[in-house]
Amino acid sequence: MSHRKIVVVACAAALVLAGCSSTVQGEPADAPASGAAEPAAESKPATPAPSEKSGGGGGGGKLTPTGTTLQVGQTAVVAYETKSLSKVTTKLAITIKSVKKGSIDDLKGFDLDAQTKVSQPFYITVSFKNVGGKPMEPGGIFGLINAQNTTGDELNRLTLLGGFSKCEGTPPKKLGAGKAFTQCDLYLAPKGQDVSKVVFAHYVELDETEITWKVK
Repeated sequence: MSHRKIVVVACAAALVLAGCSSTVQGEPADAPASGAAEPAAESKPATPAPSEKSGGGGGGGKLTPTGTTLQVGQTAVVAYETKSLSKVTTKLAITIKSVKKGSIDDLKGFDLDAQTKVSQPFYITVSFKNVGGKPMEPGGIFGLINAQNTTGDELNRLTLLGGFSKCEGTPPKKLGAGKAFTQCDLYLAPKGQDVSKVVFAHYVELDETEITWKVK
């Protein structure tokens, strides 16, 4: 199999304080699916709380109050623009489905810089459902979700170009009322660190929404 040219675009900031994203282009190495390393740990979904504070389990009812803390597996309902810069909003249900620890060997088919090679990858899978009455354009929404370590530092988000079956998913151009999609993104922590929480933070005009999901 011939590999395409592999390019790495690295963040300039230190990884522990990055809070930015990198892009790596390449193709996974030729290896049987059974030989790929499996994620070593997964947060078990919490039972959704029945109270209004947790967003009513993702229904189209009340919005989850900003500042709410949930467990992985629970759902928040937030206001989100129907399109970029629009003042019209719909309701979007966001569920952090899992946070899985991977292995740097999972990325052996990509050209990684020295810092990435000694990092710990985590795969964060999130589902999004339009529970409002208006269609929306969800492109770029994963950029509003960040992973943090135990001291609250944002971890670097890595984008792989070339296909990566362990963590993938592309948002549709339009998400109709009642429609949903699931996406996974890859985050890198310095070796020995874990993801402590996942945070959605967004402003709709002057109204801020910040929802936190505890991983442990």
